[in-house]
Amino acid sequence: MNRLLLLITTFFFTICNNQAQDFYDMDSIYSIHITFGASNWDALLDSLVAIGDDRLMAHTVLINGEVFDSVGVRFKGNSSYQANNAKNPLNIKLSYLKNQDYKGYQTFKLSSGFKDPSFAREMYAYEIARNYMPAPKANLVEVYINGNLYGLFTNVEAVNKDFLEGFERLLSQASLHTGPSQRNFRRSLYGWPHM
Repeated sequence: MNRLLLLITTFFFTICNNQAQDFYDMDSIYSIHITFGASNWDALLDSLVAIGDDRLMAHTVLINGEVFDSVGVRFKGNSSYQANNAKNPLNIKLSYLKNQDYKGYQTFKLSSGFKDPSFAREMYAYEIARNYMPAPKANLVEVYINGNLYGLFTNVEAVNKDFLEGFERLLSQASLHTGPSQRNFRRSLYGWPHM
């Protein structure tokens, strides 16, 4: 009985803790559960890539306990995508047919660790880059498809209109210089007088 109580308490604490944090918190590994209506979802996504079509609609996508329907999913990547890969990178669009988001994010770009078995390079490169320029956030997520673990992925914030609006204030305060001097650009954009 005590074990069951401990398990339930831990489960609810984890859910409440995950709800309060930013989705791109590097200290947490979130989970994304995708449910397709067809068991041959992999072949269907491969065929969409082959014909250059858009996305396959998932029945449901569950992100840390929150359920979404009418979500578009497709494989992503040029060199990292291969039709015969056991694990291909994914692009998930919550607002595919409905205006919906998770913690303000509508699109998730999941990298499969192609040529980065540590899953650390991309995540920490963006973390370092954000000290010097606008750069996306990244963390790790576990992806389950139709109830089966598909794998660990690097979840990278989409560089889109929402991302750019986040830096609109910073850019509006900077006086951008044209011309050959990168030094003036960095000085005006980031306020670094020592450069």
